[in-house]
Amino acid sequence: MNRSKTPIFLLPLRRVDGFLTDKICFRDAKAQTPHPGLVLEHDSNNERRLLVWDKFLIKHEYRISKQHGERFVDVTNDNNLIHRKGNIVPGAMTVSKIILPLEILFPELEISSLNIKFTGSAFYTERTCNLFLWQFVSNDYIQIEVKTYQQDRVIATTIILGRLKADSKQIKEIDESIVNKECFAKVQAYFDTLEIRSDFYVHKDNYKDYTYPLAYIASLPSAEIVNQLSGQGGMINILRMDFGSYERIPITGDKGPEVKLARAKKRNTFNKIMTEIAEGLVTYYRGLAIVNPIAKFQNSTEPVLEAINKLINTEENTLPLHGINEV
Repeated sequence: MNRSKTPIFLLPLRRVDGFLTDKICFRDAKAQTPHPGLVLEHDSNNERRLLVWDKFLIKHEYRISKQHGERFVDVTNDNNLIHRKGNIVPGAMTVSKIILPLEILFPELEISSLNIKFTGSAFYTERTCNLFLWQFVSNDYIQIEVKTYQQDRVIATTIILGRLKADSKQIKEIDESIVNKECFAKVQAYFDTLEIRSDFYVHKDNYKDYTYPLAYIASLPSAEIVNQLSGQGGMINILRMDFGSYERIPITGDKGPEVKLARAKKRNTFNKIMTEIAEGLVTYYRGLAIVNPIAKFQNSTEPVLEAINKLINTEENTLPLHGINEV
């Protein structure tokens, strides 16, 4: 992509402070060249910010305690016992830790799709690392490839597609008086389990954003699949979400987002499950999940694989910021 006269993103580094225990670094392979991809400067208020000109890398490190994992599945209504009696981090939590940094650090980014392939289980208290490789396909379209590691194991590979929000796009502000307080409290609890401050998502530069984060939306299908599968649920291998160009779901409905599932075709080796995220009569997002047959659908005669007990007993150029975060 040709270098434009204006940076692609202007990132105030104070946004990093919303990640209470995580460590975030920004890295630029072209830092020592005449045309670096990232430039650090002070704005008119003497606050530091990054100017993003070209492709770069984000390194995001975190740990998830069992206590926070248990609270997370309580919030998302995931009844899979391997997250409570076992030592396995919910896959939806891994997804959230991938999407939320993008939503908080780069609110100008409009995420259109997510495709994540899980290649291994994540375990509580182990150091986890997301590596975000940004590619600017054109002046508008962006591809982000994310590799998620625990120790030396790759546990997930993700491709995120998006584009810059159009300057002419009008933001529909939501009056705080019509926000569903109970649903909003649930979203805040969701942020707390991830040790990320919810106000860093809500407070945009010129308004308050009372919509459901896409990370929260992407965490819902996993729990619903568990609830609709008998036994203790299935293990998701692939999750795809198409966010398209739909508006975000406002936190104003009576019940919050609803997940609708349908199995595409009966198979012996895996289940392909179509997903829809709706609020009221409106369907906002669609996707699919590939789930191995560790469990069967309710009222089904398909065999159940005896794997839950095994899973429960298995354990398998930087500029410093203040505090625990780095850039």
